[in-house]
Amino acid sequence: MKWTYSIPDKFKASLLLTGVIVIILFNNLSERTNTRQLKSAFESIYEDRLMAESYILELSEELHEIENRLDNQGSISPFQVDDYFQKLDQISLRYLNTKLTEEEEVHFVKFEEITWDIANGLREGTNVERQILAAFVELKELSQIQLKEAQKLMGQTGRIFSTGSLYSQFEIALLIIAGLFVQAILFASKTVKAISKVPPQLN
Repeated sequence: MKWTYSIPDKFKASLLLTGVIVIILFNNLSERTNTRQLKSAFESIYEDRLMAESYILELSEELHEIENRLDNQGSISPFQVDDYFQKLDQISLRYLNTKLTEEEEVHFVKFEEITWDIANGLREGTNVERQILAAFVELKELSQIQLKEAQKLMGQTGRIFSTGSLYSQFEIALLIIAGLFVQAILFASKTVKAISKVPPQLN
């Protein structure tokens, strides 16, 4: 511990402590960035995945309603067709306001083309059972995409949490080291003062 009695070594220790403070400040900025990333990821899980899944469920329910009406009545009046597809359009617009991946866009475009064919077929009185089944296939694909993208986002949040935990542990270790340096310097200063107060005749 002789280094604690030397002014140059104290200067080096001071530089080291300054470095520790800079690292801690940098870590604090990193944690703020991580917090923003976590907030963005959680918002995306809710707005772009959970809400999108709820819209897919609504679209599926409307198609099931059309299917049940056809099974029970054999046909749907033009007025009812317009009512059903007005609802489908409203749900589709809400779905389009979520963040779509390229794969999602491809399947949703296919879904919209199929529902357009269903509407035209119902107005013309033709059999649309095959188109309805194809629409359900596209909705299933879209639902699978929501699950896959949500899993990606959860993996991203897990990595952010792990990084933040590692930074926190590193920061604690630096603070402990800094505390030990400060204690060593203070102890050395007190010792020097105590020795200087010893009467000359006792030396």
